[in-house]
Amino acid sequence: FQEDLPGIGAVMDGISGDINEHGYWGSMRERFPLSQTDWMQPSGGLRVISGDPAVGGRVIIQGHDNIALIRSGQDWKDAESEERSLYLDDILPTLQEGMDFLRDNGETVGCYSNRFVRNIDVEGNFLDLSYNIGHWASLDQLERWAESHPTHLRIFTTFFRVAEGLSKLRLYHEVSVSDARDQLYEYINCHPGTGMLRDAQSVGTSKS
Repeated sequence: FQEDLPGIGAVMDGISGDINEHGYWGSMRERFPLSQTDWMQPSGGLRVISGDPAVGGRVIIQGHDNIALIRSGQDWKDAESEERSLYLDDILPTLQEGMDFLRDNGETVGCYSNRFVRNIDVEGNFLDLSYNIGHWASLDQLERWAESHPTHLRIFTTFFRVAEGLSKLRLYHEVSVSDARDQLYEYINCHPGTGMLRDAQSVGTSKS
């Protein structure tokens, strides 16, 4: 789709035409011009630079170079009954399984934090819109999960099995890789397992 773009697309001045770098393992990386000369490897780890996650209050985390952020969106508000059924009965269950795995076990594959949320209106009613947002230690680790982990392979194969029946379902990915200087994560009165707090190290400590 090329109209009414969500997310970053909503504030961009324009978009590209169709691209070839899509639909195969490694295509995500190849859409980064920098990837021609830089593997974008991580350096260092997450650091607590203010506060104490165990105590609570205000805690600030400093990111490291080349953390990857992915936002994946789903919009089925204009889909008609058959297409809605394909999404809700076939695609969504496998998607939910994969997102739950990353939420609960992400540290085993390099995912710092993963949240899958449903949009609501101003009165708290659910909309037919959702998105997932995930922070990864590196683009490489995100790629490894996507191409080899059973939870993502089920998402991938399910989508292509039903893709011919989809016309109004809108799906998208936004992927960025950031330098450490561009990342601060701030938490106020949050559980120490929230988001980036789980894997952050206080200065002078090491992760066992």
